[in-house]
Amino acid sequence: MTIFRQREKELPMRTEKLVKAAVAGAAILILSQTVLAQAVTLRYKPLAGQRRFYERSVRTEVITSANNHVQRRVTEVPVLGRALAVETKADPPSMRLVVVDTPQGGRVLLYEEDGKDRLSAIPEASRQWMLPPVLFAQWRDLRGQPTEKPPNPTEPGQALDMIQAQMRFLPEQAVKPGDTWTRDIDLGAAKGSITTKYVANRTEGTTPCAILESSANVTFTGGPTERLKVERLTSRMAMALDGSGYVNQGGSFTLVEKADNSEQRVMRDFQEKTTDADQLQSAELDKARKDLAQIEKGLKEAQAGDIDTAIETLGAFVRENPQGAWTASVQALTTSLSNQRLLTKPVAAPRLRSMLRDLQAAHDRAGNQGNTPQLEQINQALRQIVTVNLKTIMEDSKDPDPVVRDLASFALAFAQGDEPAKRLLEMVKDENVEVRGSALISLAIQGRALDQKPLLALLQDSEPRVRGAAALVASRTMQRNDPRVAEVLPLLSENLKLTSPWTRMNTVSAVGALAPLGSVPVARALIDAYKAEKDERLKPHYLSVLKVLTGAEGNDAGPYEEWLKHPTTPPPPAPPAPKPETPPAPKPETPPAPKPETPPAPKPETPPAPKPETPPAPKPETPPAPKSETPPAPKPKG
Repeated sequence: MTIFRQREKELPMRTEKLVKAAVAGAAILILSQTVLAQAVTLRYKPLAGQRRFYERSVRTEVITSANNHVQRRVTEVPVLGRALAVETKADPPSMRLVVVDTPQGGRVLLYEEDGKDRLSAIPEASRQWMLPPVLFAQWRDLRGQPTEKPPNPTEPGQALDMIQAQMRFLPEQAVKPGDTWTRDIDLGAAKGSITTKYVANRTEGTTPCAILESSANVTFTGGPTERLKVERLTSRMAMALDGSGYVNQGGSFTLVEKADNSEQRVMRDFQEKTTDADQLQSAELDKARKDLAQIEKGLKEAQAGDIDTAIETLGAFVRENPQGAWTASVQALTTSLSNQRLLTKPVAAPRLRSMLRDLQAAHDRAGNQGNTPQLEQINQALRQIVTVNLKTIMEDSKDPDPVVRDLASFALAFAQGDEPAKRLLEMVKDENVEVRGSALISLAIQGRALDQKPLLALLQDSEPRVRGAAALVASRTMQRNDPRVAEVLPLLSENLKLTSPWTRMNTVSAVGALAPLGSVPVARALIDAYKAEKDERLKPHYLSVLKVLTGAEGNDAGPYEEWLKHPTTPPPPAPPAPKPETPPAPKPETPPAPKPETPPAPKPETPPAPKPETPPAPKPETPPAPKSETPPAPKPKG
């Protein structure tokens, strides 16, 4: 009975709330009808301490066409964000916003080759990737425009982001539904004309809003003019008529790049909506201002070149605010500065060796997983570290300890110049099998050929690992029509019988890259090796190479054995599609440094990132050459 009585008491209260809601709805309708009839000046009306939370989804579709082959990839990056007005000014009217975007990880939704679903061919580890949080602070006027002009973009993707941001600036003059206005912009790398229309007044949820829709015509200047075209660039925003901010916004663009017989079409769409808003108390706002001052101090120290002091300043912020809203982004910046310090100053030999061992392990792991974006980042870091510490690495390459020499031979793969290359050629003769193998892999990474006599000797080395590394060098430095291949192929065919899976995999790849198309002896050797293969993971590699060499196709040896009865020469395999030159995408593992005083234009439609947002998909139609710059397997002892 108590529960029923309580509900009876609540009923009048609920009725009263419903009446108030109805009255409020009528007031909103009257307000909308009133505003509809007159021009209004749309402006933000922020209060210091006002905080807004939002969700954003960025979806990117890339279609690449080349040599009658089509690849299609679709990726998505969800983002959670918050924006805080830490300060406002009356003269000139402006607000200082601190924005934090926290990507929730990107993922591949779809991958197709020539209309066939190939998503399962992408390793699971490559279908998802992490992106760092990003923080920036900025003064904006009440139209949402930065009060300080950001630097002009240097890349077409950046230019599109900046133009799309400008499409959401509120109009200077009073406007009413049905009004249209146009403005021209010049960003150096691109020029555009933006047309915006005040479409209507509409209630979004319970908020009366002005619906603004924009489109832009964009042309690029300089080199990209001939090959890049923006087919579509649009934006839409629902701006609260009371000036409290936008309720939702979205936009899309289509960028087309053409080169010779290939074309890449990048279509990106973003949708963002406000999910909540609140007001900080006075003490919380004071704390936010103090924290921002500390972050800015660290940034100024970094910009002045005092990286050690900047790291200490920002590290102190992280220690004082372990659970703060800005902590993750400041931690990412601190890590970036720490890496920058390591990449720009020589370090002592013990520390250098520790760094190289960690990077070598990460390099092998990314190669094994097929995680190309991460592998590219690791390679970039290795190139910088090796360049700065080359003298120490060259000394280590002659160290009495074979473990130290082996690590040095790995590092020299990322060195430039004749001396490192000369040293690697010497190291392939090292008495230690690990050193010989690592030196050969480094030569393969650099694409440096061996003379025929030492190559043939290494293909007959007493250690299977060395033979596999020599096969890798051959596949990377020879062509199918190279006359030297005639001496190499019999040794490769013999090495298909070795017990090391890593060696067999590299050997199969080399055979596929070098053997003459339609070669009966090579096809017979591959079929025999396939039938004897006990590692199920390698069997698809044999079949894909047999398909290239014979033109037949099958899920087992049967069709290829039939081909042996009536061999024919298949047409040459299609070359791989060219790599896109200008996908407007991010580099996820290295966060850009936030710039509170003069940040780049905000990019609500895309998290700073990755190239990536899409790892390159495997190509099962071609022989499975080792992925990226490392064989996709750990280094077996033999």
